[in-house]
Amino acid sequence: MQTVEIVVRNNVYKVSCEDAKREHLLYLVSRFDNLVDTILQKTGGKGSDALNFLLAALTLEDQVLELTQQLNTVNKEYTEYKHKKKIECIEVLGKVEKILASLGSQLT
Repeated sequence: MQTVEIVVRNNVYKVSCEDAKREHLLYLVSRFDNLVDTILQKTGGKGSDALNFLLAALTLEDQVLELTQQLNTVNKEYTEYKHKKKIECIEVLGKVEKILASLGSQLT
C-alpha cells in the first residue's frame, strides 16, 4: 500500500492505494474531477465543493442505476433467447431421430 495524493477542484487529498492500482485511481480521479467541473459549469460555479461532489456522486449513481437496468434487460433477453434456441434444438433433434428411425427400419 502506498499513499497517493489526488487533486479534485484544486484540493489535495491523501488516500491509501495498492501499488498496482495507483494509475487506475489517478484515472478515476481525473474523470471525477472532469465531472465536477462539468457540474460547476452547469450550475454557474455556485455551491460548495461538498455540494458539487454530492451532485457528481448522484450523477454517477444515476448512471450506475441506468446501466444496471440495461444489463438486467440484456440478461433477461439473453436468457429468453437461450431458452428459445434450446427448444428449437430439441425440435430439430426430434426430427433427426425420426429420420434415423425411418432409415433404420428401411435397412432391416
